[in-house]
Amino acid sequence: MGTSPLDFIPRIMNEIQGRRILDVGCGAGVYGYLLRNKWQDTPPGSIQFRDFGNRDVSNDQPELLVGIDIHTENVRRCNKHDIYDLVALARAERLPFPENYVDTILCVEVLEHLFKDDALRALNQFERIARQRIVVTVPRRAVDPITGRDERPFLRIETSDPDVGHWVQAETHKCSFTASELARLGFRIGRTVGQGWRAPFRLALKLWENHGPRSGQILAVKDLSKWNTLPCTSRIPEPPKWTDGFPDYR
Repeated sequence: MGTSPLDFIPRIMNEIQGRRILDVGCGAGVYGYLLRNKWQDTPPGSIQFRDFGNRDVSNDQPELLVGIDIHTENVRRCNKHDIYDLVALARAERLPFPENYVDTILCVEVLEHLFKDDALRALNQFERIARQRIVVTVPRRAVDPITGRDERPFLRIETSDPDVGHWVQAETHKCSFTASELARLGFRIGRTVGQGWRAPFRLALKLWENHGPRSGQILAVKDLSKWNTLPCTSRIPEPPKWTDGFPDYR
């Protein structure tokens, strides 16, 4: 997870479907922590609290919570704090999971850090692995429309510190997606607008979020038609000792 704004958290949590979640580019595990400890703020978890005395205790947390990241330190940190059932070092475009393995895939502020071909391959991987929903956020303007590069001033730091250099490389955006481009790929842009007397206000807010600000993030959600497809396995796999050429992170 990149530097997504805090006001996006409830919107993302509200898009969770099912009880098996894969957090792609999990970073320090922010969404893993929230899903583990604030499950009641997701649609599948909120059912529990409408009749708390008769709740299904097995649904007090996600059934399966998996995180992957390309940065070794992020994986080590999540592994140390036991945030996820499984955390692995892997690339978004080459995910080491079987078809229909989870219900929802989260990919928060990650795709812009991949080259465009890899980002599109990652989206194809998400459709292979998720059963119900893909939830993606990306910056509206990840790269300069003229130069095609990430021109943010703080990335021009000149330093001999390898840690700072690694951070700059990790923060650099390599591609960009527009809302119309994601819509052509089958994504719904922004929150849903239900019926009722509040619907016009929600629609106005959705239009402002999607078309008003010139900066900020895009929320894109894709529903999949695999609801009746059971996951290949309910067993949590062992963390791979080698993933995409990376050594064992433990």
